[in-house]
Amino acid sequence: MARKPQSKSTSAARKGNANNNGKRYSAPVKSASKMPIKTPVKTTAVRNTALPKTPRVATTNRVITHELIAERAYFISISSNGGSQDDNWNRAERELRNGG
Repeated sequence: MARKPQSKSTSAARKGNANNNGKRYSAPVKSASKMPIKTPVKTTAVRNTALPKTPRVATTNRVITHELIAERAYFISISSNGGSQDDNWNRAERELRNGG
């Protein structure tokens, strides 16, 4: 089949995006400046070993004396939460034993 003769106007239209040298070029890529740039999430490595045990600090057993109990019972009695002498004494012993 015979080819159709091309005129100058149709060959220029066929070239599309061509610069003066006749080389094709692509349109510049538009950047989405309004879109926020996603930063990669940092991950940490998984630890396969057990956590090292911290040494316990040796606590000294505090000796609860009669004087300590009496002093604490006195301060409980002068507070607004004080009860009878026996209640204050028992509460003072309990607080000193439990560290409260």
